[in-house]
Amino acid sequence: MRRALIAGVVLLASTVVPPALADNVNGASTNGTAAVSILNSITIVQTQSLDFGAITSGAAGIVQIDAVTGSRRVNGGVGAIVQATGQSGAFLVTGTPNAAINIVVGGPITGFGGGITGNTQVAALPTILNGKTAIFPVGGLLNIPAKTPPRQYSGTCRVGPGNFAPSRSQNRA
Repeated sequence: MRRALIAGVVLLASTVVPPALADNVNGASTNGTAAVSILNSITIVQTQSLDFGAITSGAAGIVQIDAVTGSRRVNGGVGAIVQATGQSGAFLVTGTPNAAINIVVGGPITGFGGGITGNTQVAALPTILNGKTAIFPVGGLLNIPAKTPPRQYSGTCRVGPGNFAPSRSQNRA
């Protein structure tokens, strides 16, 4: 009886094929396809410098350039010099026609020295290229410490995949 039971188990074990091996045993396989689309890299070029104009510094204050209108606003102990009101910056994005894009603007404006700190600001960013290009303006806000020494200050802003260093003075004193 014991031999019959062992023979039955051996016979059963030899006829059961585990599911994981079934495809390999039967030779079933298929090929799939893969695809890739290579687009032009986007480039971003500054076409107009972000310029905060000329101000005076008594007590601490702020100077702000509106991204859309380019108008300047001062607050606190900062005085506005009418002859040099500043302007918003502008950037041109170029790439594959009508491609979706993701531009990153924001964060600190660095490198001013004198305790001046600031951030870039935008009203809206393009999300798709109109043909091969898109243009967008950039404004900003600077915090000016009390009695900042008079001189020309300039800084660097981060826009999209690259940096730009403004070619004009960011703050003329």
